[in-house]
Amino acid sequence: MTDGSAPGAGRATTDAEDGHSVAVDWTRIERSPEFRELTARRHRFIAIASAITFGVFLVYLGLATFATGFMGTTVLGGVPIAWLAAMSQVFMTWAVTWAYLRKADHEFAPLERRVAEAAGPRFMREADASGAPAGAGAGSERSAR
Repeated sequence: MTDGSAPGAGRATTDAEDGHSVAVDWTRIERSPEFRELTARRHRFIAIASAITFGVFLVYLGLATFATGFMGTTVLGGVPIAWLAAMSQVFMTWAVTWAYLRKADHEFAPLERRVAEAAGPRFMREADASGAPAGAGAGSERSAR
């Protein structure tokens, strides 16, 4: 997401279905309620998943550092608890990935479709709403070629 200060931030073009370039106002899309809802939900999920993941990792590091006797205890036929705790980090990564993919399919994808549908007619630049391709005016690069 840009803040609109980058050169050309609001002037990006995309190909329309008819092959003509159409100006899309990306800054207006980023400011739309649909897009803000999508990014807010994604950021919320990432913040919660990160907090849980880092919390579990900090517990593991704390146990490995300060509870060496406990972590050296063997269970399940000679497997140390430290090894099981380390493998829990791998499973945590898989669980977070699975949760994100599930959330993306069930929640983020419908929101993305709503953003795309709203962006179609609503966020075209006023000057380009006439249907003229972007850059088709006199003195443009396209007419100079």
